[in-house]
Amino acid sequence: MIRDLTESDRNQTIELVNQFYRKVNELELDGLFRIRPRAATKFTDIYFKLIGTGKVYMRGYFVEEELVSLLIGRVEEKPHLEEERSLFIDLAVTKLGKKKKGYMSELLKDVDLWCKEKSIPAIELRAILQNEEAVKFWDNSKFERFYIRYRKRVE
Repeated sequence: MIRDLTESDRNQTIELVNQFYRKVNELELDGLFRIRPRAATKFTDIYFKLIGTGKVYMRGYFVEEELVSLLIGRVEEKPHLEEERSLFIDLAVTKLGKKKKGYMSELLKDVDLWCKEKSIPAIELRAILQNEEAVKFWDNSKFERFYIRYRKRVE
């Protein structure tokens, strides 16, 4: 079942965000890009404070009371573009051992409906190239590659 995340889901949300952050920190990146300890708590708490503003999407897929997948995004205002607004997905993660069961696909259908209700014409996200599992997932979804983002270490 998909539903909004609430304060009572805080610990499970932090646990799932932490799972994703640990995976990112295990990747061989440029040596600078590392997620700090306790970042999952700070990230989660910021989003919980924004619930009710209409500017965040924060929902999870639950099997009974267990949070197995979540999607968190924020509305970006783009007055310089004709689209004017988009939803930027900051985090999309499914619990280890629960992948390939369609939970994220259901959340993506839900976020599409949410965006249609709010007249948001586009959804965007970033994926780290070395996170091959994520890149493969997004390449096989209805999302299309759109930007190429470059990064350089200043030495």
